[in-house]
Amino acid sequence: MDLPMFDFALASLLMGLGIGFDVAIATVARAKQLHNFRIAMLWIIGVSATHTLFPMIGYLLAYFSVQLHPSLAPIIGIIAFTCIFLYLNAEIKQLSQAEQESNQSQLLVTLGLILAVSWDALWSGPAKSAQVIGWPELMVWGSFILVGAMVSILAIVSLKFSRFISQYSEHNRYSSLLGYWVQYSVIGYFGLLAVLRYTLQANFSWWQILLMAFAGVAAWMSYQIAGKDQLARSSAI
Repeated sequence: MDLPMFDFALASLLMGLGIGFDVAIATVARAKQLHNFRIAMLWIIGVSATHTLFPMIGYLLAYFSVQLHPSLAPIIGIIAFTCIFLYLNAEIKQLSQAEQESNQSQLLVTLGLILAVSWDALWSGPAKSAQVIGWPELMVWGSFILVGAMVSILAIVSLKFSRFISQYSEHNRYSSLLGYWVQYSVIGYFGLLAVLRYTLQANFSWWQILLMAFAGVAAWMSYQIAGKDQLARSSAI
């Protein structure tokens, strides 16, 4: 059956938007850390590759009726959560210190977030197998590449946009703390999402997980800043 190019492109782009939206959110949240060229390239290449390969793997698993990826989900959730927790712990401890760039912590959170935002793409593969019924084989495989390219574009555009916006709020301490709170909460959201859904199989809505992340990070930041302020006052006496 012949497939019109418009239908092929529309179906692929919609899928790319669907599985790439969380990539755009995570990219905006991490814009300040992604000014390092090495980290930025790892992020963009990583999410592009996983959002190309994971749907393809999921499609093949569904096609051959092999149920492998559910058994890996708990492990992926723990790995993603651990990487993100270690990153947030290091970052929040340094809130009242001079800003430093830790390549090790950035690599940790980058790898953790790539897993967290990409695992859903694996589950899009079985749905893809239903979508492509009647498609020519070349278009089936081409659609995966188009989806990955769409995710890559979303990541690049989100990064450039967030860098542009951040130029106007860098020098105010309170707006910086607010920005860090939002940034760390969004990153924490992906860590909680990974461990709750993939490892614990807990049935929470996305907004409930987001609220938990914002509340938890707010308490964490407040405790850390209050402790360092108390230490500073004690040292001054």
